[in-house]
Formats: sequence, C-alpha cells, structure tokens
Amino acid sequence: MWRMIKARQTLASLLCVASFAAWAQGQPPAKPAGDPFYAEASDCTAALKARVVERQAQPRSAARDKAILSDTELGFAFIGVAYKKGLRNPEADQMLQAAEARWKALRKADQQARQQTCTTKGQQLMRDLSVLERFVVRNRAQARVDKLLDKDGAASKAP
Repeated sequence: MWRMIKARQTLASLLCVASFAAWAQGQPPAKPAGDPFYAEASDCTAALKARVVERQAQPRSAARDKAILSDTELGFAFIGVAYKKGLRNPEADQMLQAAEARWKALRKADQQARQQTCTTKGQQLMRDLSVLERFVVRNRAQARVDKLLDKDGAASKAP
C-alpha cells in the first residue's frame, strides 16, 4: 500500500515538473519587474496569503480548510501566470516582500477591498488557465495547504 501511495506521489511530482517545463517552453524572455501584471500578482498574492494566515487563526473546520485551499489556489494562479509571463526569482521574491510590506501599511477597509478584488481577479485567472495549468496550480496549492494543516494540527496537539 505504501509503495502505491509513494508511486502516485512520485508520478504527480513528475507530472508537475513536466507541466511547468512544457508551460515555460516558448515563453518570451523575462519582462522587467515594472510590468503592471507583476505588481498586481505580487499585491494579490500578499493579500491572499494574509487571508490564509487570518483563517489559520480560526478554529479548525472543514469550511475553514476549504477556504484556505481556495485562497491558496488563487494565490498560486497569480504566481503561475506571472511565471508564465516571464517573472523569475530573485525579482519575484523581492516583489512579494515589497507587496507584503505595503499590505501591512493598508487600513483594514483597504485590505478587505483588495482581498475582494484579488479574489475576483484570481477566479478569472483560474477560469482562463488551461486544464493542465489548472491541474498544476491545484496540485501545488493542495501540497502547500496539506503542509500548513499538518503544522496546524501538530501545533494544536503540542502540550
């Protein structure tokens, strides 16, 4: 049984790597970090990430975990599209750090408005992705959420 699970995980990982490689092939060279979509992607990723952190503080429930997965998928959609358009590290990480700093400086009402706008735009991005791209986004988001929830569960069981 363990071998079958491990084989599925390995296959999923290989599919993800192959998908990203295929996705990135033929893409234009990286655009300067001043591309407006990159700024929007980093701002929305920071907003969605902040909402995940807020949700983690809530009591654990199936609805909360589903909302965390949804927010994470939308964040990964922004990241994936920015990657597809040519944004790479270290610029991507620097832009996200700057967006997180800007996020903290926003008033609560502005944060809520941005989260709503980013949710709507993220949902549109998800609809615009190909089946393969959507699979990759959902797979990576699920892996991230599984990791978060494992940490969450371990922390709640600690004495």
